[in-house]
Amino acid sequence: MVSPHLLDRFALRLKGEVRKTTDRAKEILELIEHQGLGKVKKPEPVPVPIEIRDKLKKSLQHHPKITPKAIARILNYTSQKEVYPRRDLALARLSWANVRLEGADEMGVNHVDIAARMIGLEPISESTKEPPNQIPEPVPETAPREKEPPSKNPKPSGAIEKITESVFEPDKPESLPSIPLKLTSTLVNPYPEDTAAVEREADSLRLPTRRFQSKAADRGSIIGVEKAKTLQDIALVTTLLEAAKYQPIRRQNSTAKEKQLLLLSPTDFYSYRRSPVAEQMLMLVLDHTCLQDCDWQEELLPYLSWAYVERASVCLIQVGAAKANNFLQAERIMAHSILVPRINAGLEAERGKATPLAHGLDLGLQTLRHALQHGRSTVQQAVLVVISDGRGNVPLEASRIGRIVPPVGSKGVEDALRVAEHIRKLDRVKAVLLNPQPKQYGDLPLKLAEEMGASIFDIPPLGIVEEGDG
Repeated sequence: MVSPHLLDRFALRLKGEVRKTTDRAKEILELIEHQGLGKVKKPEPVPVPIEIRDKLKKSLQHHPKITPKAIARILNYTSQKEVYPRRDLALARLSWANVRLEGADEMGVNHVDIAARMIGLEPISESTKEPPNQIPEPVPETAPREKEPPSKNPKPSGAIEKITESVFEPDKPESLPSIPLKLTSTLVNPYPEDTAAVEREADSLRLPTRRFQSKAADRGSIIGVEKAKTLQDIALVTTLLEAAKYQPIRRQNSTAKEKQLLLLSPTDFYSYRRSPVAEQMLMLVLDHTCLQDCDWQEELLPYLSWAYVERASVCLIQVGAAKANNFLQAERIMAHSILVPRINAGLEAERGKATPLAHGLDLGLQTLRHALQHGRSTVQQAVLVVISDGRGNVPLEASRIGRIVPPVGSKGVEDALRVAEHIRKLDRVKAVLLNPQPKQYGDLPLKLAEEMGASIFDIPPLGIVEEGDG
């Protein structure tokens, strides 16, 4: 779920094996009993050997040179389409680290190949390269030097012969013990994020793409200022403060009358930076009294994901919630994003005593009309999702006046169907009804979807496993 440009910051990747436990609670209890809740003194960490510490300090002060052939070899491992440039830097850093530990003066092609093998990379295109060397091993004992044959051209008398033999040479050269890195498995694909399914929002740090209007309206909430490109939506305070900094310089060659004025330049103008206004809306009409026996969260998830990706505004109509201010009325929650905590809290509300379905649909109708037709709203498309069994037991008039006027009968259902017919006449609204499949009056959701002009999808009951799931 992490963006690939963050993963590419890691120079070394190793595939680890996670030990699975059948009883995690039992393992934690045994661990607590063994450690005595901190009463037993923890063992001191084993210090790093002096030889290794000295070698690390020496390598930190060593800065080898990178050859052009090594750079070209790095590109042979990572230069392909849709690959982030940080992978080149990561491979170069790993190769350079090996050279610093080795103590060589420059980084060559063989060092790049050694680093590539460590992380499981294979060259994309072959090129002329030096023969790859193996990982440095301890230097063997020096063999006794053989006497060189006499030269054909003897040196003239009186010439000083240069001594090339070493003054002192130990019997066995000292070297640090090599500790091989034992990997439990090989890396089949060092970059699994290239083929994995995207479980995050693409370009999460960018503003959403405008689908219906080419120009953003200047009515979103102010989140900052930026250099003005036009004379619309000018940030006056920031512009005046910017111009005030340069007044002493600008007034040097100005007249006496101009010195009394504030001299402005086109570079002084700043405009407001505003958050984008949502062009799409997700309307949820949720009947909490019919959700106890169906897996409605799974069926609702695709619509919530759509609202998240498209940065759509969200309106949640709660019908029959337990904590409603008036159990005869539905309640509305407006949010600019699906990530607002009030939306999550509204979805998890408990069931109440009554079902004012007609009032909930009427609230949704009024909200859609205002968002699509009134004022300067930029909402161009709305998706209406209704989860209900169609059984409304509170008439619309009772919800408006706040009290029941008997007789009630089937007025609640009739009012809900009449409001649904008005929703059908709205333009740019895609209606969907998720049917919880009630055991009694199973035809009411079908009638409600027909009057609303909505597509209908059945919600599977709890405990039912669909084909292919297990």
